[in-house]
Amino acid sequence: MPAKKNARPKKEPKPKNCKNLFQKRQRQIISKATKLFMKKGYAQTSMRDISRATGIDISNLYYFIKNKEEILFLVFNMLHRPELELFEKKAIMSTDNPIEQLKAVIHGLINSGYSYDNEILLLYRESKSLPKRLLKDILKKESLVVSQIEEILKKGKARKVFQVEDTSLTANLIAYELSLYPLRKWNMKKYTKKELAGLMEKSIMKMVTK
Repeated sequence: MPAKKNARPKKEPKPKNCKNLFQKRQRQIISKATKLFMKKGYAQTSMRDISRATGIDISNLYYFIKNKEEILFLVFNMLHRPELELFEKKAIMSTDNPIEQLKAVIHGLINSGYSYDNEILLLYRESKSLPKRLLKDILKKESLVVSQIEEILKKGKARKVFQVEDTSLTANLIAYELSLYPLRKWNMKKYTKKELAGLMEKSIMKMVTK
């Protein structure tokens, strides 16, 4: 019998064709790049710095990420995803009581603030570095979060459980207050997450029910 030819070794699937691996590499790059942006600043961080931090060769790095702008955009996009998903949760949006709705949103956004504290701080510091078309998309998502809070306030105002003169301004104030921990965590170390969440809830509810 003729000897069987050695079967050719199977080629490893290219990362871009393997969605899970591609996304895993992107998350790794985003995580390392965020730390570098926070430490050195966005403008001072080069793609070579990111390559060294991730251990991914510079030529392969461009296979996963086009440029620094895309990394920054993906960081902010990752930040807004759980915030927007919060307003899609049936347990929150199907609640008929606007007070309970607002409380649930407060705690959900506080949890997000703790999970994405560096990303939120980076958003306030470096969003101006994005090109206009990408910045427009990020600001649209940010505005969507505020508008969802405003809808809850409008419902509460219509039912006379919220005493709010301007729902748009109040929604913006609430969104900003819920970013307080990431922006000033260096001066809020004496509070536990539970304590801070309770204090913020009291502060916001006092603002809307006075």
